[in-house]
Amino acid sequence: MSTICFSEHGNIFNWVKKKQTLEKKNMKYIHANEVYLTEYIDKEKGLIRDNYHYMLIGRNWDGVQELNRLTSLSNNKDDGHRYYNPRLSFDDLFNTSDNIIMTSACLASPLWRSIKNDNKQMLNKLMDFFVKNKHRMFFEIQYHTHPEQKIFNQHLYDLSKTTGIPLIAATDTHALNQAHSQARTILMKAKGATYGDEDAFDLTFKTHPELVKMFEEQNAIPRSAYLEAIHNTNVMADMIEPFELDKTAKYPKLHDDSEKVFKEKINIGVIERGLHKFDNDKKQQYFQRIRDEFDTYKKVGAIDYMLLQKNVVDWAHSNDIYQGYGRGSVNGSLIAYLLKITEMDSIKHKLNFFRFLNPERISLADIDQDWPPSKRQEVIDYVATISGIYFCEIITFNTVALKGAIREVGRALNMDLSTVDQIAKSVYKNEKKEDVIDSKYIEMYPELFKYVELVKGVIVSIGSHPSGYVVSPVNLEDNVGLCFTKESKYPVSQINMKELDGLNYVKLDILGLDNIEIINETCKLAGIERLVPDNMDVNDEKVWNSIRDSGLGIFQWESVSAQAYLKDLLSPETINRIKQQYPSFSYIELFSIGNGAIRPSGDSYRQALANGIFKDHGHKALSEFLKNTLGYLVYQEQIMNFLVEFCDFSMAESDSVRRGLSKKEGTEKFLPEIRKRFVNKMINEYNETEESALSVLEPFLQVIDDAQRYGFSDNHSNPYSHIGYGNGYLRYYYPLAFLTVMLNINKDDIDKTGAIINYTKTRGIEISSIRFGKSTASYSYNEQDNTIYKGLESIKYLNTKIAEELLELSKNTYESFVDLLVNITQDTSVNTRQLDILIRLDFFSKFGNNGTLLKVYEEFSNGKSQYKKTYVEKTKIKRIEELKNIEQEIRSNPIEPLLPNEEVMLRKELMGYADITYPNIDSGWCVVTDLDIKYSPKLKLYNLKSGKEQMFKMDKKTFNTKDKSLKIDKGDMIEITEFMKKPRQVPDGTGGFKPTDQTDYWITRYTKYKTKEPSKE
Repeated sequence: MSTICFSEHGNIFNWVKKKQTLEKKNMKYIHANEVYLTEYIDKEKGLIRDNYHYMLIGRNWDGVQELNRLTSLSNNKDDGHRYYNPRLSFDDLFNTSDNIIMTSACLASPLWRSIKNDNKQMLNKLMDFFVKNKHRMFFEIQYHTHPEQKIFNQHLYDLSKTTGIPLIAATDTHALNQAHSQARTILMKAKGATYGDEDAFDLTFKTHPELVKMFEEQNAIPRSAYLEAIHNTNVMADMIEPFELDKTAKYPKLHDDSEKVFKEKINIGVIERGLHKFDNDKKQQYFQRIRDEFDTYKKVGAIDYMLLQKNVVDWAHSNDIYQGYGRGSVNGSLIAYLLKITEMDSIKHKLNFFRFLNPERISLADIDQDWPPSKRQEVIDYVATISGIYFCEIITFNTVALKGAIREVGRALNMDLSTVDQIAKSVYKNEKKEDVIDSKYIEMYPELFKYVELVKGVIVSIGSHPSGYVVSPVNLEDNVGLCFTKESKYPVSQINMKELDGLNYVKLDILGLDNIEIINETCKLAGIERLVPDNMDVNDEKVWNSIRDSGLGIFQWESVSAQAYLKDLLSPETINRIKQQYPSFSYIELFSIGNGAIRPSGDSYRQALANGIFKDHGHKALSEFLKNTLGYLVYQEQIMNFLVEFCDFSMAESDSVRRGLSKKEGTEKFLPEIRKRFVNKMINEYNETEESALSVLEPFLQVIDDAQRYGFSDNHSNPYSHIGYGNGYLRYYYPLAFLTVMLNINKDDIDKTGAIINYTKTRGIEISSIRFGKSTASYSYNEQDNTIYKGLESIKYLNTKIAEELLELSKNTYESFVDLLVNITQDTSVNTRQLDILIRLDFFSKFGNNGTLLKVYEEFSNGKSQYKKTYVEKTKIKRIEELKNIEQEIRSNPIEPLLPNEEVMLRKELMGYADITYPNIDSGWCVVTDLDIKYSPKLKLYNLKSGKEQMFKMDKKTFNTKDKSLKIDKGDMIEITEFMKKPRQVPDGTGGFKPTDQTDYWITRYTKYKTKEPSKE
């Protein structure tokens, strides 16, 4: 076989990868799409779901582009082309050019449907088009023994003889072989997918002899006819002109004279960043760096890219949106700092430009940006509308993973689902982070794993990259092909990230980072200048001690293990030990090194670093070279600096060598040269012998190898450490603003909210539930009473508008709750359900407890003296007086507040968590907030004294007690009087269970309460 024509239904997914894969095997690629056709598209008349099949093939590069454009058009949701499936209309088909070759397709073709349904009008229209385009048209016969296929083949044979349109044989291949076909059937069964009477068709790949045999067995048309049709596949293939892919850099161009604009913006940056105020020596250093960088940008052709980034940043800043300090290697660029693409002065922070752009290894510039998550979509929307660029999202292909394959195949094979679940849960990650399973399961369930191996990795759906977007100077509809996913706002490429990279399309990574939003919003709330590296005091030991004591809100240091490590790293003992050997050490440098230590790359030095132990490399110069990182090779830039300082490579060369060392051929090429240069350096400048120089170098080369494989970038780590420090600085000096912002950002994360609330207690800050006169839409704080108040918008059924309306009402003075209810009814959009919720949640606690206020509200809304907005004024005045008297009567006989379990369950329902405690209650009292009785009953209990929620278990005998007074339901209030700890049990893979080192709590005795308990305080 010399050629493959790929044609999938309605798409051209991965077409670049398919072409490149074939060409590596010296095979020819044919670009095709078995499109869906509809007779017409008229949204006013009504869309029809006829979905005929038809084959379109790109004859040459113009045809490939035309087919890509048609495929993109078929996905247009707005004009009616996409209706359940991506479709083209008959008119779209009739307007195709001679660059498109066509075949009549399968039994779903409009030709067969018009013959079968005796639709002469459609048949005549189609045949007229086919005959006029016979020079690019084939009638497609297939070998299936289905009765309709036989009849269709005979019709096509007759039509071919009368019109002169040649026959062509097609296989309609859906699977490589019978095993793959069976696996496909299994997966379809698991997914509940069916395609009519597909089982009557053999859709497996066929060799030439097999194909001939299948047509022979079908026996529908003469042998000479189907042999000629098979031969015509080669005739069609020879009609296809080969084409080359365009791999030139595709930087969008926003300016006619980009170089001139680039210089102008750099000069503005020099003034705005204050470089013109530097002394002459420093100014010369900076200006020389600018000139060197400018030459590199020009050489690698990246000026337009930087101007695009500048355009986005300028728009964002003009809209009060500020990105992170910098992400990745771009922080090594001083020009990026001058353009405000980053906030990192690369000379001040000793960051490496050639890590970003290398004039000796020209590749696309690539800048990722972190944006405040709440503003990220605004940035995306802006980029999508920039004049002069074509924009799309990037497709991802979602495949069946090992666990999913086990579940899908097990379900399709009708296996016991609990057994399937047990097998799936036995999947684990190996050292390479790959999903694997113990071979004993494969031996126990051979049929299952026979299909699992085939189903695993199959593409089952598409999505779009979470942060990557293509920005192109060339049209993407015809050069790439576009589609839509269910969730995508913008068109999505039909080729993936790797394919786009290979064609040198430019992408922007527009990411979201909470910690940047925290910094930005805290500074706004506190009324201070935005905190950036240029205005940070990174030597404030009070801040560092605070960071050491808690990682809450500190970027990259919030996990339990990271916080534990930070306590050791920043301990007084470690700091003193470091200062003794390195008096001018920097906390921020140590912070960055620690960030490397907690990653896999830090295994070899993690503990030694935490103890402040320096590594000696056997030579004073090397130890001095690495003193900033306590003798450890942490960053990839250190490899580059070593190659420059000790081997006399240029900085640009050092990046190429560093990258080369990661590959076997690069190691063979560069190691001899490194040894030679290092030895010469040691002999000439340090009076070392060749033997002693090599004894120092060889172990150091191993260190380089380890760092090369696992190390990370100082260009990336440094700005990220400044973000972490900025979080710590604001948390220490502006805790109310910082924690308020954190609560707002994490309002939907119950666990994180709990951690924030726990931290507020260590700072003496009170977190108050929603309160009339205090609460706004979101969390807010009051400096006078050192309190953060919960906001209304995060509560179910409530919103920003009513929060603003109620806050405005709180400025009034009210003699009674009735007066307030009148104002709420008359002047706000608060409805009865919302008002009921607010009362139950103690929002109006200044007017009394919720039990009393609910009774007043009941009389107000439904009693004999009820008040309505629609009443005439005279009636309103009368009712208000009556209701005030009723309120006084109610208050003279106080009503108890809601029961504790009612309070807790209400908060769980409306807020997602409970924030109420009863300090005077016995510690065993709990509310059952959730219940799972599938196996051993599991009870999620909210402790009324501590406010903490915990899972307990109970044996079935205890739970299923015959004592009706002890029957437990969700929402009940119980008191645990006895419990015990047991090791947690997990499936052992043989149908039994084995203990783990984790603990479960089992209730052995309890009492159920239905009476009112001590009131909350």
